[in-house]
Amino acid sequence: MRAWLALALLLAGCAVPQDDFDFETCGVRPRLVIPIEMRGPLPLMRASIKGQSAIFVLDTGAVSVVLTQPAMRRFGLTIDPRTISTVTGVGGSAQTAAGRLEAFRIGDLEVPDHKVILLPPETALSAGGIDGLFGVSVLSVFEVELDLPQRRVTLYAGRLCPDTLAPPWAARAAVLDASRSERGRFVVPVTLDGKVLNALVDTGAGRTFVARDAAVALGVTPEMLARDPQVTVSGAGPAAATMAMHRFATVEVAGERFEGPEFHVGERVERGIDMILGADYLAGRRVWLSYPRRRVFIEKRGPG
Repeated sequence: MRAWLALALLLAGCAVPQDDFDFETCGVRPRLVIPIEMRGPLPLMRASIKGQSAIFVLDTGAVSVVLTQPAMRRFGLTIDPRTISTVTGVGGSAQTAAGRLEAFRIGDLEVPDHKVILLPPETALSAGGIDGLFGVSVLSVFEVELDLPQRRVTLYAGRLCPDTLAPPWAARAAVLDASRSERGRFVVPVTLDGKVLNALVDTGAGRTFVARDAAVALGVTPEMLARDPQVTVSGAGPAAATMAMHRFATVEVAGERFEGPEFHVGERVERGIDMILGADYLAGRRVWLSYPRRRVFIEKRGPG
């Protein structure tokens, strides 16, 4: 089973951690606890590359491990200018070269050397002293518990059997169907002003975002957006983007309803994703991401 999983992930271009953990016994057990430091709304984690400390954004919206170009140079990693990838995010799209990540460790977990995407040289992450994004190419090998209120993320491993209890919580949890997910990321239903939208679960987004065309379909007019406060937002794209800060009537996530939420509204980042559920929501909740089952579990708060 473990050998088959490793081979399948390698063929898919993913990174498979190398260790002697028991992946065969039924049930899931903690493999690694990653301490988290919050910088504003963003969860940061520490790793090492070639024995040197590296800082990453824990990013469930990134399809792979992504590095800034200054980090590639600082760690002495190889850049392959012949392999071109397209990076898309807030601020547009850009073509950039690929690189090879070597001697990458998170705590005692060693990740095999593998290809990584480079961010455009203009990205704001470099100016903030962040070396890259830690994405789902590694996360998806595990069951992942996001416990940002307690400043930790736990990677669980083992074997999912019919009687496996995951998440192993005493508290009740709401279950979100993520069967529409693509490229290893979680897309879940969120109801905004009475309409169900496809929302990407993205710890790498500081604030929840709604695509402009999705907002217009809800009855938000261009004139309303023009009157809203305007904010400048930077992300993985090559430039900053100007967005409206719009107040919607209601939003419902995992059965929890909020009145008068304010979200960023801007140009659609990616086809099929109407909304990005950001760290402003996720930072206050315990969340379990089950990659093989395509389910998101969100711990219920309070009675009921």
